[in-house]
Amino acid sequence: MKQNKKKWGPVAALAVLLIVIAVCFGLYQAARPQAAQGAKTVTVEVVHGDGSAREFTLQTDGAYLADALLEGGVVEDNQGPYGLYILTADGETADEGAQEWWCITKGGAEVMYSASEQPIADGEHYELTLTVGYES
Repeated sequence: MKQNKKKWGPVAALAVLLIVIAVCFGLYQAARPQAAQGAKTVTVEVVHGDGSAREFTLQTDGAYLADALLEGGVVEDNQGPYGLYILTADGETADEGAQEWWCITKGGAEVMYSASEQPIADGEHYELTLTVGYES
């Protein structure tokens, strides 16, 4: 009888692990922000390395920030394995060798998604700020 319990122990542990993973994935999908459909206007402020800023009012039918940025010509289309990789915004290119990168914020708070996954809604305001240093 003890031999049967030893056989099923690893199988039961694997089954429990798979159930936990499935539940976590389901919770992630349910909690993830949803993209708004239809025409919308968003404002994007590009803050350059010298501190100067330029504001863009973008109109799009796209569901994600990347759609608006590309359609409005704010950023160059630089697709990476995870979607749009913002290297150049409003004509200024980040120097990766100097640890420069474009930080996306919404109302001053850093967003949790990339531009390709950040859903947008009508009237929202975003900022692209040239940032130096990869450590927070």
